[in-house]
Amino acid sequence: MSLTSSLKDPGSPMSRFLSEHLPQPENVLADYRLRVRRSTAHVVPAAPSGQRPDWRMLGHTIDHRLRISLGAPTGQPIREGVRRAALDDDGWPSLEIISAVQAAGMVLLEELDRYEAAEGQPLALEPAAEERLIRLCHLASGFEAIFRHAGWVRGNTLGLCEPGAGLDDLAAAVPGYVVDDIRAQMALASGPGPFTALRSLPADRRICGPVFDGSLHVGGADADFILDRALIDCKATIRPERLGRAEIYQLAGYLLLDYSNQYAIERVSLYLSRQGALIDWSVADFLGLLGARLELPDLRAACRHALTDGDEGAPPPPKDQRRPLPRPRSTAPVQDSLFD
Repeated sequence: MSLTSSLKDPGSPMSRFLSEHLPQPENVLADYRLRVRRSTAHVVPAAPSGQRPDWRMLGHTIDHRLRISLGAPTGQPIREGVRRAALDDDGWPSLEIISAVQAAGMVLLEELDRYEAAEGQPLALEPAAEERLIRLCHLASGFEAIFRHAGWVRGNTLGLCEPGAGLDDLAAAVPGYVVDDIRAQMALASGPGPFTALRSLPADRRICGPVFDGSLHVGGADADFILDRALIDCKATIRPERLGRAEIYQLAGYLLLDYSNQYAIERVSLYLSRQGALIDWSVADFLGLLGARLELPDLRAACRHALTDGDEGAPPPPKDQRRPLPRPRSTAPVQDSLFD
């Protein structure tokens, strides 16, 4: 069970811990929605009439393309997805197609590896090179899906190719609307705005796909980016106002799973790739809005204790010994009742 799967299950140890110790995600959401209204840019995919955009794959594809701009073209999920493509879904796809897809995947990894560079890559290449790269990123998303599901799931478009198909055949099959959509999001990222500044950071302050001390305690968890000590989750939604507690708790989960403070995270952020907007909070403000009554090191120790059935970490102090973190100065005071 991954972190996102854990958060979908209200009875999971992570969901129960967050609900008890960070009980006020609505405060973060209120602040987020107030700030997101200022975003005027809006990129919407133009899929052919009657065709529903593959939202999940588009989200993974823009994530991969942004990572390449930061100098990290591949990661363990993609490489592991190529290997796990050998695991069919009860006979689908055929062995011939699996063989072709895995061979194409190996060539894909070799081509993507050419984009690795400490200085990163431009946010927009010349047109033909950009189109090719977007198509490769979309294929990489298909392999990541295989990794996330520990094998094939029917409907993965990689499995719809012909036996003997090569990488060029798979790339040519990527729908044109995908190329146009990712190109538009990258154009937004390359304009004056937050991602341009993030891409210019020194290489040692750009981390893509970070995993955490506690990742395996939720069945696997890797975030999108940690850039200049800011934990950033990329969201490619056309309705940013609809993000809810799951997205806020996802950020909180990543923050708490860094038990040893390996990444020294100072801020948590949402990058809205279709709006070109970065909504962020300091860790102190984020936890204060969430209603935390423990400091971050104690929260992490208590979370570790909860996720390991008490074998690791330390239990939280009794409730009467907990103190709420101060609320951010920018938020309005809260009156608990009419009689206060």
